[in-house]
Amino acid sequence: MMRLKISRIVAPLVAVAVLAAVGLAATRPALSADAPTAMLIVDGSGSMWGRLAPANRPKIDVVRDKLGALLTEPSSTRVGLISFGHRRRGDCSDVEMIAGPDSPRQSVLDPLSKLSPRGPGPVTAALRMAADAIGSSRPAQIVIVGDNADNCRQDSCAAARAIAKSSPGVVIQVIGIGLSANERPRMACMAEATGGRFYDIADSNGLDAAIEEAVKLAVLSPSDVAGGEAKSVAPKAPPPPAGASLRASAALAEGRPLITAPLTWRIYKAGGAKTLGQGVGKDISAKLPAGDYDIEAELGGVKARHTITIADGEAQSIIVSLNAAHLVARAVASKSGPPSPTATLSVSSNGQPVALKRGDTVDLYLQPAEYGVTAVDGAARSSQTINLAAGDDKRLDVALSTGRLDLSATGANGGAIQDVLYTVETDDPESPDGRREVARSRSPQASFVLPEGTYYIGANAGNGITSKRVAIGAGQTVTETLAIALVPVKVTALVAGVPAKPDDNIFYRVDRIDGDRVSIARTIGPALDLSLSPGRYRISASLATAHLSASKEVTLDAGKPAKAVIDIASGQVNFVPTAAAVPAFGDLTWEVADENGMPIWRATGAQATAILAPGKYTVRFDARNSHGQAAFEVRAGQSQKLEIGPG
Repeated sequence: MMRLKISRIVAPLVAVAVLAAVGLAATRPALSADAPTAMLIVDGSGSMWGRLAPANRPKIDVVRDKLGALLTEPSSTRVGLISFGHRRRGDCSDVEMIAGPDSPRQSVLDPLSKLSPRGPGPVTAALRMAADAIGSSRPAQIVIVGDNADNCRQDSCAAARAIAKSSPGVVIQVIGIGLSANERPRMACMAEATGGRFYDIADSNGLDAAIEEAVKLAVLSPSDVAGGEAKSVAPKAPPPPAGASLRASAALAEGRPLITAPLTWRIYKAGGAKTLGQGVGKDISAKLPAGDYDIEAELGGVKARHTITIADGEAQSIIVSLNAAHLVARAVASKSGPPSPTATLSVSSNGQPVALKRGDTVDLYLQPAEYGVTAVDGAARSSQTINLAAGDDKRLDVALSTGRLDLSATGANGGAIQDVLYTVETDDPESPDGRREVARSRSPQASFVLPEGTYYIGANAGNGITSKRVAIGAGQTVTETLAIALVPVKVTALVAGVPAKPDDNIFYRVDRIDGDRVSIARTIGPALDLSLSPGRYRISASLATAHLSASKEVTLDAGKPAKAVIDIASGQVNFVPTAAAVPAFGDLTWEVADENGMPIWRATGAQATAILAPGKYTVRFDARNSHGQAAFEVRAGQSQKLEIGPG
């Protein structure tokens, strides 16, 4: 069984097919002694104009420049070029063999430099064309560079398996640039079927390094691919430039590809602490006299030193091994979902924090160890553990199983409501009302990141409220516009049969009694003017000084203003002493008891007025030298005057 070797360097997908004897079998039968053949398949679809960080250059520019530079190096390998989507938009048949495998090298370089992406991505058709061009030539490789899986309804995996069966010894290398989670396996399978390498790329540095390694395997050192399986190629240290006696490059570990990310370099006299030279870049060159030196490379907090001896007149190239690993971790909404840009990623080892970053991706160079990676986004949290060995270059997606909820609200006229409060609740058996609030926002267009599940969303504007139950799945975005159609309502109260006066201090309370049973409004005054959502409500009015209250249920219909009158059943009694009962000086003390003899009201003054519920009562007054009492009855809506003499 062939083994798939995966290199993760971070970038989108370009298609480069490398064949080890790219002659069409129909025109020239290939012999085992043929020179190696390589077919390059370069993605010419429109998405290749997308830019890559950190260079901020279009993907196609990075590919053209890197391939152009490598293909000028001497090699006996025959090289052909195929592209797709570069001539016509929306045409899945736009696949062209630009240069056959026996073409002069310049016939590959010239059209490559002018390649202008514009159309779709028929990767599978290009792959089959490359395999046909190879025929029986061996050794042979196909290199695919592209930023999307086939989007022309063809099965690239099945095509690669068929090539492996019908053309054993043809190795497919795949460089995938910025692939989504669901595209990655559809690209990797082509390399897996033939024992080739899959490069998972996310940035311009990674793309540059991946093309260099893949082209070396396919064009410059094809002997490193034998038996249908790619061997690991030890990187070669680039020579010093003219006039320099040293050039130092770096790798994660011995035998691993050269690091293209910028490092911090320092040069010391061996065993010394004084810096003789320093710089930032993927490598460093210097003109040094004969002697012993320590070369230090630092990347992301990882440092390594390499001691060398330079003889008089000698020039050296070295590779400093960092003995480190590269980790690119992303927070994603779901296993096949998009990144979560609002997430926070943290990395720790042995309980100690290593990194903390706001955003969906963290890119780190680390010492070999076991690390915990935690992603937090809103109310969601997920953690994974990963073991990193020296030389590892790994990508880790931490799935949060979250969805996105976007809310807005409109009024009765359909216009957007700006002053609104959104709430999000979930079921909670331990809460008194069975629900627990998990988020709220006053933004007119609110957005929430929530764990997958069922939620109850509410929008409250003024005194209007509406609610709805929604289900959110991992990786989903749910958009809801909540309509709050408010109905004007005027509420008044009757006290002893007449409208309440300002000094009555009526306390009003409005509660919704259908749907979500919530309290809507509370206020004090003679009347209440408000706007409410259509529905059923209980409106209560209380006369606190008399311990009297009444309520009324009302149903509000959209577009129909409503009035509600709350009759607080009561009567008014004015207590007046007779002339004989009036004391020479001082006030009277009044007390009213119900028919059970329980005091319910007291007042002080020459006269007094009471608001009482319907029923039978006894009133008593006390003065310095006078006392009196009388029985009376109160009827709802009536007012009466009661004169009381001593007795």
